Amino acid sequence: MKVHKSDYIKYSRFIVRKLYKSGCWGAGSMYEDNLLDGLPDKSIGRKVLDALIKQRIIIGKKKKYGHKYYLNTERGDKAKEIVKEQGIKSIIPILLMI
Repeated sequence: MKVHKSDYIKYSRFIVRKLYKSGCWGAGSMYEDNLLDGLPDKSIGRKVLDALIKQRIIIGKKKKYGHKYYLNTERGDKAKEIVKEQGIKSIIPILLMI
């Protein structure tokens, strides 16, 4: 299944904002099910989450009851840009090229 660029932008904003608002910066983390709650299509959400992990914006760790995710403090500037951006202009497609 292919993810369109517009869906990728919406889903990545949602995921990063949810982690940012919850304060998940390493000490705190969130389970995958809780992170993807509220998305219309969770399969697209998982693909976007995998792409964010490859870009090292989000880091995951395996726990007893599933995977937990948190924002990477080293890439905090990129996470803050994603959280604060609005409208059509987006840095996310540029990050996909990296």
